[in-house]
Amino acid sequence: MTGSAYRPKAVALDWGGVFTRGTFDSSAVVALARLIGVEPAALEPTYLALMAEFEAGAFDLPGFHARFRDATGSRPDLDTFRETFLGAVKERPAAYDLVAAMPPDVKLGMLSNNVAELCDRVRADPRLGRLSAFVFSNEVRVRKPDPAAYAALLAALGEEAGDVVFVDDNAANVAAANELGLVGVLLDADFPRRWREAVPGLALPPELAAADWS
Repeated sequence: MTGSAYRPKAVALDWGGVFTRGTFDSSAVVALARLIGVEPAALEPTYLALMAEFEAGAFDLPGFHARFRDATGSRPDLDTFRETFLGAVKERPAAYDLVAAMPPDVKLGMLSNNVAELCDRVRADPRLGRLSAFVFSNEVRVRKPDPAAYAALLAALGEEAGDVVFVDDNAANVAAANELGLVGVLLDADFPRRWREAVPGLALPPELAAADWS
C-alpha cells in the first residue's frame, strides 16, 4: 500500500533503457545499420519486427542472424553480427549505483524484454549480484506490458503487487505495472522527483538524487 511513508519490500527494474543510456534497441539499430551500410531509420522497422519474436523466445541468436540477413539482403557473418549486436550497450552507471544503494532488507529483481545471450551477460554481471529474481521475456515467453510478465515477476520475488516498485523507461510498461497494483516509476530525466513522490519511505542518496538520468 502506498502512502506518505511507503517503503516497498522489493524493487524491480527493467534492463534496456534503465541500465543503458537510451534503449538497447536504439543503439543496436544504429550499430547494425552501420554494419550493413544503411540508414538507421530504414532498418528500424525490420529490426523491431524481428526483435518482437526474438524477445519472445521464438529463435536464438543464430536464428536472428539468419532472419536479419534474409530480411535485409545483407551478408554479415555470424561472429561479426554477434559482436556488433551485443556490443551496442551504452551503460548508465547511475542505475548500478541505485542497485548498490538499496538497503539489504529490500529485495531486488529485474523484469526485461530481452534475448538469451544478453540475458546471460546480465545475469553474470557481478554488479547485479544482489538481484534475487531475473525475469526475461524470452524465458517466460511473454513481453511487457502483458500482465503475465508482471505476474511472473511477482511470483519470482514472492511478493504482492503493492509491495513492489517497478522502474522502467517505457511509459506504457510503467502504466501497465500501476494498473496491476505495482508502484511504477518512469525512468527519465525527472526520475529523482518521480522516485521521491512514489517511494517517500526509501530516499535516494544525495549523489543519486543529483545524478544525470537523461
